[in-house]
Amino acid sequence: MVRMVDPQDSSLPTGAGTARVDSARVAVVIPCRNEQATIGKVVRRFREVLPEAEILVVDNASRDGTRHEAVEAGARVVSESRPGKGFALLSGFESAREADYYVMVDGDDTYPAREVELLLEAAEETACDMVVGTRLKRSRPGAFRPGHTLGNQFFIWLVRLLFGIRTDDLFSGYRVITRRFLKASPLMAEGFDVEAELSVRAHAQGFRVVEVPVEYRARRPASSSKLRTFHDGYRILRGIAILFRDYRPLAFFGWLAVALIVFSLWSGLAPIGDYFRTGFVHHLPRAVLAAALFTIAVLSFGLGVLLSSINRRAGELAALIRKRSS
Repeated sequence: MVRMVDPQDSSLPTGAGTARVDSARVAVVIPCRNEQATIGKVVRRFREVLPEAEILVVDNASRDGTRHEAVEAGARVVSESRPGKGFALLSGFESAREADYYVMVDGDDTYPAREVELLLEAAEETACDMVVGTRLKRSRPGAFRPGHTLGNQFFIWLVRLLFGIRTDDLFSGYRVITRRFLKASPLMAEGFDVEAELSVRAHAQGFRVVEVPVEYRARRPASSSKLRTFHDGYRILRGIAILFRDYRPLAFFGWLAVALIVFSLWSGLAPIGDYFRTGFVHHLPRAVLAAALFTIAVLSFGLGVLLSSINRRAGELAALIRKRSS
């Protein structure tokens, strides 16, 4: 379930945007690679807004002075040698002290630290498990590289089609996540598809998600994006396909079975025509191919049913474990 919240909206029944979260209950995890130009400012701004929170910077194989700048600004720094934002976040969440709320934010100074209060207040007011700071409604000119807005819209449409998730920003790197969600949903993604994985996992496992529009700024000239448009776009597409297979196996293998049956029928038209005209099959290879495709289609559908039943049982067990631990 995804809900949009505007903290300035006075029509909200409980007055979202008025609750205050004790910063001692918060840990801020900042994955970054080669962000020497901005990480010091990011750490200092979050320290001003959340004076009692733990500020943890994950140095993801940086080759510049990122680590030094983060330490100088007062952050605790841990290293993750495996390149990839997913690896960095996983290491950060494991290394951070236990907290009620975990803030994930990029180290490139594109997200204002002051708006973390809006995300934390929304989490406290709505008792949700994840708050996403959506960028598309309040982005500044030049914040998105050419074509990235179109790419975002495509992937938003795709996850809505495949999973039924209605979201305004699938790839926001500014989120508040509860301890309960992190314990129940270990990360698997390695790179920039980690945000999509978080959203899909939350939806698939029945966690409540709230979206809050936040300001999104352009990078500083001295800070360069690590996102490679086509390479990472392919990885994100592959990651979404894997999530679709894992969380909706009946739909995945069912549509695969339909496609195989269509090809089977196409391949079998000539042999069937031969048989009705002459009583013999002259296109034997196509007949064998049609039979093989039909057999695989049946197996694919059966596999989808089996995995769907396993997923349902696993979901019931996970819900029971969460209920007993709460």
